[in-house]
Amino acid sequence: MQKISFMGNGRISEFYFNFPYFEHSNIIVTVDNAPAHGYNIIGNAGGPNADVPFNGGKVVFDTPPRQMEYITIARQLPLIRIADYQPMARIEPVMLNQDLNYLMEVLKDKQDDLDTLRTQYAEIADHDSAAAILARISAIHDEIVDIDAKIAALGDISTLRTDVSTNSENITAVNVRTMGMTDYVIESQFPTAENNYTWFRKYKSGWVEMGGGPIDISYQTNTNITLPITMANTNYIVMISQYSVSSNYAEATLLGATPISTTQIRVTSRASSTAYDNTKFCWIVKGKQA
Repeated sequence: MQKISFMGNGRISEFYFNFPYFEHSNIIVTVDNAPAHGYNIIGNAGGPNADVPFNGGKVVFDTPPRQMEYITIARQLPLIRIADYQPMARIEPVMLNQDLNYLMEVLKDKQDDLDTLRTQYAEIADHDSAAAILARISAIHDEIVDIDAKIAALGDISTLRTDVSTNSENITAVNVRTMGMTDYVIESQFPTAENNYTWFRKYKSGWVEMGGGPIDISYQTNTNITLPITMANTNYIVMISQYSVSSNYAEATLLGATPISTTQIRVTSRASSTAYDNTKFCWIVKGKQA
């Protein structure tokens, strides 16, 4: 099929094409893949004795197509005879030539269609068999149906937060839907005076990170810290750091920390003499929550 395409800009109303045709009904015009309206076809006539009546032409729209509208001008030749030769009647050369040329143009269009089909088939054959492609399409269809059912089961997104926070079945359903996705924070707390300057981040996988401070600790003492989140066991990570120092005691104060339960850690302060009276520390815990 002979075809040419244009993009509208709201100003141009005339669009030219250069393929031959036999009558105006052979020219199909579409705008954004829909049949166009409000236009005229003006052909380049080849003269009364031409083998092909029109050698190209132009489509003139009453109103210029709008910006970014996609215009297509195509030739569509039905597979018919345009002349009927009667027995014993004189055969006119012009009519005969037009008849044969019409059939030749139809064959050219069919050849173009076959070449396009052959190219598409070759691309398919190079990748997989038709059966494998159909099986893949079927599997994709099943996945789409399954995902659509899961989306429908979630219900109205505006009420999802309330449903998930109050209904354990919905929480389980959301966990199933997000299996294999990147881990992400589902709950957090920022340090404030009201929570004794503790913070935490809970992740979908069950991992938790939390911390706090600064906290005062005296010379040769132990301080127990209650965790804001209960841990699954005592095999979690504890990190401790000195927060503020002064020339009196900075270099001689030693701090250590260890888990003593799923809800508490113990921080120990040691120094070489009573001259190093106290210091401040911050703490961080990472691991699996209960």
